[in-house]
Amino acid sequence: MNDIKEKQSSGEGCVSRRKLLKTAGCAGAAALLIGGLAGKAAASSKYRVYPQVKVANMRDLRTGRPVKFDYPLVGRKNIHLGCSVESGVGPNRSIVAYSMFCSHLGCGVEMDWEKGMMICECHQSVYDPKRSGRVVEGPAPTNLPMVSLEVDGSTGDIYAVGVAGLIYGLRNNLLDGEEVR
Repeated sequence: MNDIKEKQSSGEGCVSRRKLLKTAGCAGAAALLIGGLAGKAAASSKYRVYPQVKVANMRDLRTGRPVKFDYPLVGRKNIHLGCSVESGVGPNRSIVAYSMFCSHLGCGVEMDWEKGMMICECHQSVYDPKRSGRVVEGPAPTNLPMVSLEVDGSTGDIYAVGVAGLIYGLRNNLLDGEEVR
Protein backbone atom coordinates (compact mmCIF):
# COMPACT_ATOMS: atom_id res chain seq x y z
CA MET A 1 0.00 0.00 0.00
CA ASN A 2 2.85 2.39 0.84
CA ASP A 3 4.34 1.57 -2.55
CA ILE A 4 1.22 2.87 -4.32
CA LYS A 5 1.12 6.05 -2.21
CA GLU A 6 4.77 6.75 -3.00
CA LYS A 7 4.18 6.32 -6.75
CA GLN A 8 1.11 8.59 -6.63
CA SER A 9 2.92 11.32 -4.73
CA SER A 10 5.88 11.21 -7.10
CA GLY A 11 3.61 11.02 -10.18
CA GLU A 12 5.47 7.92 -11.37
CA GLY A 13 3.25 5.39 -13.17
CA CYS A 14 0.20 7.68 -13.07
CA VAL A 15 -1.55 9.45 -15.88
CA SER A 16 -3.17 12.75 -15.00
CA ARG A 17 -6.82 13.23 -15.75
CA ARG A 18 -5.94 16.12 -18.09
CA LYS A 19 -3.50 13.98 -20.08
CA LEU A 20 -6.00 11.12 -20.23
CA LEU A 21 -8.77 13.40 -21.52
CA LYS A 22 -6.46 15.02 -24.09
CA THR A 23 -5.31 11.64 -25.38
CA ALA A 24 -8.85 10.25 -25.50
CA GLY A 25 -10.13 13.43 -27.17
CA CYS A 26 -7.42 13.37 -29.82
CA ALA A 27 -7.93 9.68 -30.49
CA GLY A 28 -11.69 10.18 -30.75
CA ALA A 29 -11.30 13.14 -33.10
CA ALA A 30 -8.85 11.19 -35.25
CA ALA A 31 -11.23 8.23 -35.40
CA LEU A 32 -14.12 10.50 -36.40
CA LEU A 33 -12.03 12.25 -39.04
CA ILE A 34 -10.72 9.02 -40.54
CA GLY A 35 -14.15 7.39 -40.39
CA GLY A 36 -15.78 10.48 -41.91
CA LEU A 37 -13.24 10.70 -44.71
CA ALA A 38 -13.58 7.01 -45.47
CA GLY A 39 -17.37 7.36 -45.50
CA LYS A 40 -17.17 10.42 -47.76
CA ALA A 41 -14.77 8.66 -50.11
CA ALA A 42 -17.08 5.66 -50.34
CA ALA A 43 -20.14 7.85 -50.87
CA SER A 44 -18.49 10.21 -53.35
CA SER A 45 -16.99 7.41 -55.39
CA LYS A 46 -20.50 6.01 -55.76
CA TYR A 47 -21.76 9.32 -57.16
CA ARG A 48 -18.70 10.55 -59.02
CA VAL A 49 -18.81 8.04 -61.83
CA TYR A 50 -21.39 8.78 -64.48
CA PRO A 51 -23.03 5.80 -66.16
CA GLN A 52 -22.18 5.06 -69.78
CA VAL A 53 -25.49 5.00 -71.64
CA LYS A 54 -26.07 4.39 -75.34
CA VAL A 55 -27.90 7.37 -76.85
CA ALA A 56 -28.06 6.53 -80.55
CA ASN A 57 -26.09 5.20 -83.49
CA MET A 58 -24.40 7.43 -86.07
CA ARG A 59 -26.41 5.92 -88.95
CA ASP A 60 -29.71 6.86 -87.20
CA LEU A 61 -28.89 10.59 -86.94
CA ARG A 62 -30.54 13.04 -89.32
CA THR A 63 -29.75 16.74 -89.71
CA GLY A 64 -32.44 18.89 -88.12
CA ARG A 65 -33.98 15.97 -86.22
CA PRO A 66 -32.86 16.04 -82.58
CA VAL A 67 -32.65 12.91 -80.47
CA LYS A 68 -34.09 13.36 -76.98
CA PHE A 69 -32.87 11.08 -74.19
CA ASP A 70 -32.76 10.82 -70.41
CA TYR A 71 -29.36 11.22 -68.76
CA PRO A 72 -27.89 10.78 -66.17
CA LEU A 73 -31.17 10.19 -64.32
CA VAL A 74 -34.59 9.13 -65.54
CA GLY A 75 -36.63 12.27 -66.29
CA ARG A 76 -33.58 14.46 -66.96
CA LYS A 77 -34.15 15.15 -70.63
CA ASN A 78 -31.32 16.06 -72.95
CA ILE A 79 -31.22 16.89 -76.61
CA HIS A 80 -28.69 15.85 -79.25
CA LEU A 81 -28.09 18.39 -81.97
CA GLY A 82 -26.17 18.22 -85.21
CA CYS A 83 -23.98 21.31 -85.23
CA SER A 84 -20.24 21.75 -85.26
CA VAL A 85 -18.97 22.57 -81.75
CA GLU A 86 -15.45 22.68 -80.35
CA SER A 87 -16.24 19.95 -77.82
CA GLY A 88 -18.48 17.93 -80.15
CA VAL A 89 -17.71 14.38 -81.24
CA GLY A 90 -17.95 12.44 -84.49
CA PRO A 91 -17.41 13.73 -88.03
CA ASN A 92 -16.79 17.48 -88.05
CA ARG A 93 -17.34 17.52 -84.27
CA SER A 94 -21.02 17.81 -85.08
CA ILE A 95 -22.53 15.63 -82.37
CA VAL A 96 -23.35 17.47 -79.15
CA ALA A 97 -25.98 17.19 -76.42
CA TYR A 98 -27.31 19.57 -73.79
CA SER A 99 -29.63 19.44 -70.81
CA MET A 100 -33.13 20.55 -71.74
CA PHE A 101 -33.59 22.32 -68.38
CA CYS A 102 -32.99 26.09 -68.47
CA SER A 103 -30.41 27.20 -65.91
CA HIS A 104 -32.71 30.06 -64.84
CA LEU A 105 -35.73 28.24 -63.37
CA GLY A 106 -35.63 24.79 -64.96
CA CYS A 107 -38.22 25.35 -67.69
CA GLY A 108 -37.94 23.38 -70.92
CA VAL A 109 -35.50 24.47 -73.61
CA GLU A 110 -36.15 23.74 -77.27
CA MET A 111 -34.14 24.24 -80.43
CA ASP A 112 -35.29 27.02 -82.75
CA TRP A 113 -33.86 25.72 -86.03
CA GLU A 114 -34.64 28.97 -87.87
CA LYS A 115 -32.54 31.04 -85.46
CA GLY A 116 -30.04 28.28 -84.73
CA MET A 117 -30.51 28.89 -80.99
CA MET A 118 -31.96 27.04 -78.04
CA ILE A 119 -34.71 29.04 -76.33
CA CYS A 120 -36.34 28.67 -72.91
CA GLU A 121 -40.12 28.41 -73.24
CA CYS A 122 -40.82 30.36 -70.00
CA HIS A 123 -38.55 33.41 -69.84
CA GLN A 124 -36.90 33.35 -73.27
CA SER A 125 -33.31 32.80 -72.21
CA VAL A 126 -31.36 32.12 -75.40
CA TYR A 127 -28.46 29.66 -75.61
CA ASP A 128 -26.04 29.17 -78.49
CA PRO A 129 -25.48 25.45 -79.14
CA LYS A 130 -22.54 26.23 -81.43
CA ARG A 131 -20.74 27.94 -78.54
CA SER A 132 -21.06 25.11 -75.99
CA GLY A 133 -24.54 26.15 -74.83
CA ARG A 134 -23.45 29.64 -73.83
CA VAL A 135 -26.12 32.10 -72.63
CA VAL A 136 -26.68 34.74 -75.32
CA GLU A 137 -29.50 36.68 -73.66
CA GLY A 138 -32.14 36.48 -70.96
CA PRO A 139 -32.13 35.87 -67.22
CA ALA A 140 -30.28 32.52 -67.28
CA PRO A 141 -27.26 32.75 -64.93
CA THR A 142 -25.16 29.98 -66.50
CA ASN A 143 -24.68 28.04 -69.72
CA LEU A 144 -26.67 24.90 -70.43
CA PRO A 145 -25.00 21.80 -69.00
CA MET A 146 -23.35 19.88 -71.83
CA VAL A 147 -23.54 16.08 -71.92
CA SER A 148 -20.16 14.49 -72.62
CA LEU A 149 -20.41 12.06 -75.51
CA GLU A 150 -18.16 9.35 -76.91
CA VAL A 151 -18.44 7.48 -80.21
CA ASP A 152 -17.44 3.84 -80.60
CA GLY A 153 -15.52 3.95 -83.86
CA SER A 154 -16.17 0.31 -84.71
CA THR A 155 -19.96 0.30 -84.24
CA GLY A 156 -20.91 3.98 -84.56
CA ASP A 157 -22.72 3.84 -81.22
CA ILE A 158 -22.89 7.15 -79.35
CA TYR A 159 -22.66 7.05 -75.56
CA ALA A 160 -23.41 9.66 -72.92
CA VAL A 161 -20.59 9.46 -70.37
CA GLY A 162 -20.86 12.57 -68.19
CA VAL A 163 -22.23 16.07 -67.73
CA ALA A 164 -20.25 19.32 -67.69
CA GLY A 165 -22.18 21.65 -65.42
CA LEU A 166 -24.92 21.29 -62.85
CA ILE A 167 -28.40 20.42 -64.13
CA TYR A 168 -31.04 22.84 -62.83
CA GLY A 169 -32.53 21.90 -59.48
CA LEU A 170 -29.84 19.39 -58.53
CA ARG A 171 -27.04 19.78 -56.00
CA ASN A 172 -25.36 16.76 -57.56
CA ASN A 173 -26.30 15.44 -61.01
CA LEU A 174 -26.38 11.86 -59.76
CA LEU A 175 -28.21 12.20 -56.44
CA ASP A 176 -31.87 11.71 -55.64
CA GLY A 177 -33.04 9.88 -58.70
CA GLU A 178 -33.06 6.68 -60.70
CA GLU A 179 -30.00 6.21 -62.91
CA VAL A 180 -30.61 5.58 -66.59
CA ARG A 181 -29.39 2.13 -67.61
